[in-house]
Amino acid sequence: MRPTSWSLVLRVKSSTSSIRKYSHTDHAIPPTSPQLPSRRRPAFSPGGFGMSHHPSPSTRSSLPPLTALNSSTGSLEKGKGRAEGEISEGVESGKEEAEACYIPPPTTLHWHSPHPLPLLYSPQPLPPYSIAYETWGHLNPARTNAILLHTGLSASSHVASGGTGVSSSTSSKPGWWEDFVGPGKSIDTDKFFVICTNALGGCFGSTGPSSPYPLGEGNVRWATRFPLLSIHDMCRAQLGLLDHLGIKKLYASVGSSMGGMQSLSMAYLAPERVGRVASISASGRSGLGGVGMRYAQRSVLMADPNWNRGFYYDGVPPHNGMKLARQIATITYRSGPEWEQRFGRRMLSENELDENGDVGVPKLSPDFLIETYLDHQGERFCLTYDANSMIYLSKAMDLFDLTAPALTSLSRKFNKAYPHLPPFPSPSDPLSISASLPRPSPKDWPEPTLPLEKNERFIPTSKSPHLSQLAAGLRRLRDIPVLVLGVQSDVLFPVEQQRELADALKLAGNKEVTYYELGGVWGHDTFLLDVQNVGGAIRGFLHD
Repeated sequence: MRPTSWSLVLRVKSSTSSIRKYSHTDHAIPPTSPQLPSRRRPAFSPGGFGMSHHPSPSTRSSLPPLTALNSSTGSLEKGKGRAEGEISEGVESGKEEAEACYIPPPTTLHWHSPHPLPLLYSPQPLPPYSIAYETWGHLNPARTNAILLHTGLSASSHVASGGTGVSSSTSSKPGWWEDFVGPGKSIDTDKFFVICTNALGGCFGSTGPSSPYPLGEGNVRWATRFPLLSIHDMCRAQLGLLDHLGIKKLYASVGSSMGGMQSLSMAYLAPERVGRVASISASGRSGLGGVGMRYAQRSVLMADPNWNRGFYYDGVPPHNGMKLARQIATITYRSGPEWEQRFGRRMLSENELDENGDVGVPKLSPDFLIETYLDHQGERFCLTYDANSMIYLSKAMDLFDLTAPALTSLSRKFNKAYPHLPPFPSPSDPLSISASLPRPSPKDWPEPTLPLEKNERFIPTSKSPHLSQLAAGLRRLRDIPVLVLGVQSDVLFPVEQQRELADALKLAGNKEVTYYELGGVWGHDTFLLDVQNVGGAIRGFLHD
């Protein structure tokens, strides 16, 4: 049985180096849970449209048994070769969906924080948590060669094979960025000590909605009692891991997609701990196109009755909802021109002849090869990833906004809720104010930095109306070299968002901004596939 109360002890060094303790032992106060959508009831008969409706005796009886779900896994594996053979013609085997299809090994390294984590959207912190991670290469004696890799939404910490400190069964398996990380590769593990974590809120070893609920009895999960997370919360947790590893300053903070947001957040929270930043296929603030797409994914997932408002761990998971959500996501990960090149308008029914030898009739079931591809991708993903983690992490991406008004609002909210902890910096705070340093006393709080000086010589290419506000929010990164990489065929993070980010950094006074804009047809997933261009840009930036 788990105890029904827990003790939080937050130790913070004040300006006089004394240690103050904040504890709560009388009653457990969990962090604030997010508000869930209201239950939806149809305004018409479920039979509808003149059809008769005979309700089933019980809702439970209509749910597929767990044995059926398990058997579907076996069927998927048996049909996997045929499906991939039909839809992956002309594509090098194993390279097309490295992040989506990777099933992580169970054995990774874990860091268990002894302290709770203060959160941006909850006045109560997350109880002591765990971060799953792996490392490659060796930390040099000066501890100056560490690179922290931030993952996309659905990836584990297993970025490449050959990791240190893990079992051979784990280290021998290829990772989701296998061609980019390793000896002599773009991120050279002969030179750098590489760290990759599973994001807080994920389901591959780090604390998330599927983790044990500390206030529950028996095998109880957090589910949707888990607090709403921000990208900044994930990075604050990673700062704790860096402290544990004895790394005061990263050589580089590197990330793609959601990880590209984290690489920027890490430098904003603690600029003194980041030597350089690489943000690939990401943005400084979430565009509404991506917000809308992720909302659609969450909507179809939460509409699955088996989701059960997040409490499905003792029953049947929301298989159909997850499958549909992943199909929507997959459309945003690639591009229309690639679909045309890869599949054309070929259909399965064209290869099926009827009794007269004529071409078969088109089907309502998956028939176009693009349909069979999306069906296969949705099926394999929902068997390897937790639905609640997808909901929480996609929402964290939506909330990401580095414009000055958004950051100022978060700073006020956080510092009011946690007045004795290391602060969430305001954009106008000097660099001595950091999420990684003790909070100064009010009388010792430094003066804000001066407003941005207008650069008459710089003419931005971005026409974003938010450019000046984003530049004001990025002032804390003005002394850090930054690589921004965008892809012209990316529909999830359109290249205009990377132009906006690069221009905002330059307007903020950063004179070491490197910007590349890539062509190609792979869309958002270019960062997983284009070793020559993406890998070459990273290699040049890290070795400059």
